[in-house]
Amino acid sequence: MVDGQSQGCASGASSAYRSLAERMTSIHISRFSELPRIELYLDQLLRMVDDELSFMRLPDESPLVTGSMVNNYVKRHVMPAPVKHRYTRRHVCYVLCVCLFKRVLSIEQVTRLIHCVDEAGLDLERAYDELCSALECALAEQFAVGPDFVAPAVEPVIDLRDASGKRVDSLLDRTIEAAVVSLAAKIYVEQILALGDAATAQEPVTGGETPTAATAPSPSPTPDAATAK
Repeated sequence: MVDGQSQGCASGASSAYRSLAERMTSIHISRFSELPRIELYLDQLLRMVDDELSFMRLPDESPLVTGSMVNNYVKRHVMPAPVKHRYTRRHVCYVLCVCLFKRVLSIEQVTRLIHCVDEAGLDLERAYDELCSALECALAEQFAVGPDFVAPAVEPVIDLRDASGKRVDSLLDRTIEAAVVSLAAKIYVEQILALGDAATAQEPVTGGETPTAATAPSPSPTPDAATAK
């Protein structure tokens, strides 16, 4: 028979998941036109990227991006160098994409993928917006579980076009789609496990558990120690 405490824990876990699902199915990543038009300094860039991707940060996780990381991306030619230590919206797009894909790919793979995008002559603004839309859709599909949530009708499809608006017919769009779906699945697993860890940490210690050093009774004195008194 399930006791009241177990029912309370189950109810709490259900409520926590509902809150998480509601948040993850309504994620909005700023599109290119929504990014600041003014040039940013490095510390401003770091804060913006961390805020934009806060939905995938885990408890006690270190910052998603640091100044040394950005400098490394520039040295690896993953992104263009800043002009007079200032970063434009294009730089923000590059850093966001690197941070996202690095969750499921090695930095070498991310570099190759971004180079493929650059070499294909794609419209960067459109490609970035397509990526954001696809990831939001993929996250909604992952977390839309249960009678209170409905999976989106739109599939996380990437429609890549060049600067003239012509459709780019290549394997690149399918590759990015696969990376986006993998990213959404990993975020789901990470967030669900973190939710379980948080619930476990809040559970009260039951009488059947092994006593810790703080709760274990002191050992009884030995016969010699008793007679010595």
